[in-house]
Order: sequence, then structure tokens, then C-alpha cells
Amino acid sequence: MSQLSLEPPDEPPQGTGQARAAASPGRSPASETASAGDPAWYEGPFAALDLETTGVDPATARIVELALLVDDGDGHPQELFAGLVDPGPEVEIPPGAAAVHGITRERLAAEQAPPATEVLPAVHDHLVEVARHGWPVVIYNATYDWPLLAAELARLEPSLTLPDCPLIDPLVLDRSVDRYRKGKRTLETACQVYGVVLDDAHSARADAVASLKVARELLARFPQQLRTDDLDTLQRLQVEAHGVWRDSFNAYLTRIDADREPVTGDWPGLDRVG
Repeated sequence: MSQLSLEPPDEPPQGTGQARAAASPGRSPASETASAGDPAWYEGPFAALDLETTGVDPATARIVELALLVDDGDGHPQELFAGLVDPGPEVEIPPGAAAVHGITRERLAAEQAPPATEVLPAVHDHLVEVARHGWPVVIYNATYDWPLLAAELARLEPSLTLPDCPLIDPLVLDRSVDRYRKGKRTLETACQVYGVVLDDAHSARADAVASLKVARELLARFPQQLRTDDLDTLQRLQVEAHGVWRDSFNAYLTRIDADREPVTGDWPGLDRVG
């Protein structure tokens, strides 16, 4: 999950803005129409991914903790990987980042964190299998974690690319169904809103589990809006919903003459890393 999450303005933005036309991030096996007797996609297994990192820019930040889980809906997620990751001795962990997640170079050494060069290829293999099964991957604030993971995979030798996984982003879905709710949109706040217990916030595993639960609660509370016929439709919904939020948020920043850069790019953010 991103260390910093954009928050909505204290007042509802005026006008809805206009979503950019965007193609679906990709078609997956799970998006094919289910045959008779198959469960709907929202009743099947979900994966979840969360990262703790060294910074806020997905193009340059490095992973220091990663969790990738699979949940079949029984409330007992299975770990594919969950633990610390050493991005390399040359990579510094800024004090500000360490203050968020508690991970320092000393802790990586003391707990003998495996190197990213070993962890990331294994995580890639797991994601390939997740994509093969057609399971969606839940990522809270996917426009941070997903491109960051893409950038990390590209640094490997030989480089790897993300498989074509359908994604579920509870941050985008929450903004879509409850647009004018005041306050923060962090994972901690979403857990409070949707009745999910979050223990050990900013631990990758705890955040991944909480993201899974928030996603399932959103789908249960807003079935007409979010339980789409297939995962392709959900991908398009998230692209459009993020675009509407982005344009409205940028209009609000202009209206108050805010001293900050506008939000750019489309969901799920792969354009942030080239």
C-alpha cells in the first residue's frame, strides 16, 4: 500500500468532471462468461498484494516488505509470500519511510531478509499462476503498488514483466460508491468505515489481509454497483471511476489555488513508470 494516500477535499468538488476514455487494462481468463454451475467471480478466490517501501514515487521507491496472499473466502488467507525484502546494500531507507513501517537497514540485516533478486522472481511466478486461474488481485491504492512492482521487476536481470492480472482497488471502489464522504481515504479509515479490524497497520501482511476484507465488504454492501457481470467490466469501471475522481480533485485544487501538483495518469498507474 502506498505510504501516502491522496485524500478527498473537505467539501464535495463541484461538477463530476469527465472520465477519460481508456481501454481495459487487459482481458483475463476470469473475465470470460462463467459456465453454468461456476461461481461468480466475486464468490471465488481473491489474491491480495501489499508493499512497504522506501518512498512515495513508484518509479524510484524500492520494496522492503511484501505480502502476496490468496483467500478463497473462508477467512483464512494463505501466504504465497509475506516478509521482509532486502533491495540491496546500496539502497538507503530514509528515516521518514522507516518511521511509517519500522523497517531499517539494521532490521533487514538482523532478520536476514532475503534479497529482492530472489523474492521478486518467485512473486512473479506466483502472480503468473494467479493470472492463469483468473483470480483478481486486491491492491489498496493500486496506482502506487502495481507500477512500483512493475518497476522492480524491470530492474531484474533478466527483466520480468507483470502478468495480466485483473485488479480490485478498494480505494477506487470506495470513492466511487461513497464519493462525498468527508475525511481521509487511507486503509485505516476504510477499515473503520467497513467494520474491518486492522492489526499492525503498515505491516504488509496485515494491510493485505485488511484490503481483502474491505474489498469483500464493499462488494457485499454495494452489489448493484460493484458485482459486475465479469472482471473486464470491473476493470473498466475502475478506470472510469478513477478518471472522474482525478478530474474532480484537480478542479478542486484549481479552485482553491492549491500549492501542489495535479493528479495525472490513468488507473492502474502503469503509465507512472513508463
